[in-house]
Amino acid sequence: MKVIKYMVVLMLSLSTVVLSKESVSKKTTTSKWSTLVGKELRNSKKEKKTVQDLSNKKIVGLYFSAHWCSPCRRFTPDLIRFYKDLAKAGESFEIIFVSFDREVSEMDEYMRETGMPWLALPFGDAHKKTLGKIFSIRSIPSLIILDGNGNLITKDGRKDVSQLGLAAYKKWQKEAKK
Repeated sequence: MKVIKYMVVLMLSLSTVVLSKESVSKKTTTSKWSTLVGKELRNSKKEKKTVQDLSNKKIVGLYFSAHWCSPCRRFTPDLIRFYKDLAKAGESFEIIFVSFDREVSEMDEYMRETGMPWLALPFGDAHKKTLGKIFSIRSIPSLIILDGNGNLITKDGRKDVSQLGLAAYKKWQKEAKK
């Protein structure tokens, strides 16, 4: 009887440790995203969102684009279809729009006109400049793909989406597991 009681206590102790590790891991991931993109994001309806919305995503894309950019306006509808198809398939994927527009009204119009279904950095957020430097953004559109912990998978997300379609996501998943 003492052995069974000891085993139950040990199992409860171990489950507490596992739960603690999960909550620490989630906080660490949220902290990494806060450092990378800030604590606050928004959606196309101008509703405020937090980086906690990213904590359960396995793959995250940073989409550098602007309404005045012709190649961006050609690629954005393809990216929207890609995003929606992954969402329908139940895949764990999010995009954060990093606007290179000159005015907040341009950013809002671009998001509204195209129906961007994803998150965005608030207009003028200082993280835009930092992200541009970190990922050496020289031209737009550019799609940077990160794993759920904010680690770089590829800087060629645009090329992958254009050439591979939905198979790009499987490629990124394999890279994220390495």
